[in-house]
Amino acid sequence: MMTLTAPFAPEISELRRQKADLRASIKSRLVRMDRSEVILRSEIMRNSLYASTLWKSSHSILLFASIASEPDLIPTDFQSKQIYCLRSIHCHYEPVMIFSREDLKLGPRGVREPLGETPFPLEQIDLIIVPGLAFDRQGGRLGRGGGHYDRILGRKDCVGKVIGACFASQIVSEVPREEHDSSMSAVLTENDFLCN
Repeated sequence: MMTLTAPFAPEISELRRQKADLRASIKSRLVRMDRSEVILRSEIMRNSLYASTLWKSSHSILLFASIASEPDLIPTDFQSKQIYCLRSIHCHYEPVMIFSREDLKLGPRGVREPLGETPFPLEQIDLIIVPGLAFDRQGGRLGRGGGHYDRILGRKDCVGKVIGACFASQIVSEVPREEHDSSMSAVLTENDFLCN
């Protein structure tokens, strides 16, 4: 994992401006992608993910319930996998098991969350797949700005392998990074699996 030095206040302001600019740029790219493209590219990504050694060797997997512009990676058949998604519990997010896609409902922040309320210990999750607005080939990730995934990935009990997932058009040369930003072990797109 790359070690980052703590930047001074003017550097932090500049990093945050760069992040805001990159978010705006990527969002404008995603707006141009129609729903049929999202569906097709998601299917390619699911096939690649499910064929990977990481997926096959994992039993407990934390996936994200996608929004319209994100890849949909939740399987239709869970087979022997235990699948979890994040649910807001007491003002923070925890993994909660789902048994099918129908176990997700719209949550208070407009994102689908599990119907169940029993959190699963994060330290028992083998594989964590996270969305992002942009990723780079060094494992950098730019989220939507809420910090939800950075807080989860920064926890001491977060020990599973972390994979970023996005469309190829969201890969950039370098993501602006602050000290709290987490690194990915790999990034999955419809074109390839980028490992750092």
